[in-house]
Amino acid sequence: MTSFMVLGDGVIKDILLGLSKDEILSFRDQLEKCLMSISPGTEGDYQPTPGIINRPEGQRCLFRAFTSAEHAGTKIIITPAPNCQQGLHGILVIVDKCGIPVGVLNAEEITGYRTSMSVMIPYYWRRNSENIVIFGAGKQALWHARILLALRGGEVKSISIVNRSADRARELIMSVQGENDRIWKSKCHFNLVSLADVNSESRVEMLLSEADAIFCTVASTRPLFSLDSLKLKSRGHGCLPFISAVGSWQPDMIEIHPDILHHATASKGYSNDGISTGTVIVDDGKNALLHAGEIVQAGLREDQIIDLGKLISWKRSVGRRPTDGIKDWLENGLVVYKSIGVSVTDLAVGNAILDLSAEKKLGTLVNDF
Repeated sequence: MTSFMVLGDGVIKDILLGLSKDEILSFRDQLEKCLMSISPGTEGDYQPTPGIINRPEGQRCLFRAFTSAEHAGTKIIITPAPNCQQGLHGILVIVDKCGIPVGVLNAEEITGYRTSMSVMIPYYWRRNSENIVIFGAGKQALWHARILLALRGGEVKSISIVNRSADRARELIMSVQGENDRIWKSKCHFNLVSLADVNSESRVEMLLSEADAIFCTVASTRPLFSLDSLKLKSRGHGCLPFISAVGSWQPDMIEIHPDILHHATASKGYSNDGISTGTVIVDDGKNALLHAGEIVQAGLREDQIIDLGKLISWKRSVGRRPTDGIKDWLENGLVVYKSIGVSVTDLAVGNAILDLSAEKKLGTLVNDF
């Protein structure tokens, strides 16, 4: 019938690590278009509801299907049971509009890259980016560190990895340092904080009080830090942090304390009405209200969250909307971004990687499938 491409984890990693800054920004632009197609666009009306199965053994299974005018497909991601010493693994399958297979891709690197890149959209708008704190040491944390160094490595002075396992955090730091020496050549300093250490709490609080950006990538069922630890009252204008959370994707999972979300919604920000009230940014408002533990446990209403795609659209419409308030908030204010994933961004990244693999003649082509 036809041929399709099979891309393994190693090939995908090599493609993504080999991207130039301009190519990374091109990926970002594609994701921005996807997010705008969901909101304020209507593509969300044609996306299936993600399927989530929690097995009694502790395994969590995510089935995320997607459609577009030209393609359809699905991604399957498994979070293993706690007694299985494995991270997230899965597969991405894409067919064309006639149902003919286009590609099968290992989803591990794609999920880490896509999720981290969506976080980098609002992070890239920030004015200050010197001191970075990353909670977690898995694939998401790794790609957060990689992309922020690729995009803003010249500005970053320190990256602190906070994780329960010191060995895993040390492994991440060594990996990123080696890649940085070869590729991005940032002069930033890396710190490691193991939550198993007796003095870890005070060290984490000190880092949080000075952080310009805090990236949370932990599949946690308890908040990772408190509102007080951010020391917001002692910070001047333009020194408030950017906070993102990507590790929790079910109602019982949470990384950011509800007090922080309540503070954000009570602070100066920007709302769906275009008036200067606080709000929390999400990638998919409809599903965030149902599945995002932070949103659910904080009891946030629909008018207290705003889709990232809508903000992107507003930022691109200078001259047609009053954007001064948006600009100041996004660059200098307390910004909280919660991501649970948007299926069509998997499609966008998957297609882009398939195009790059064909251009570079990488992967395995299966004929007469």
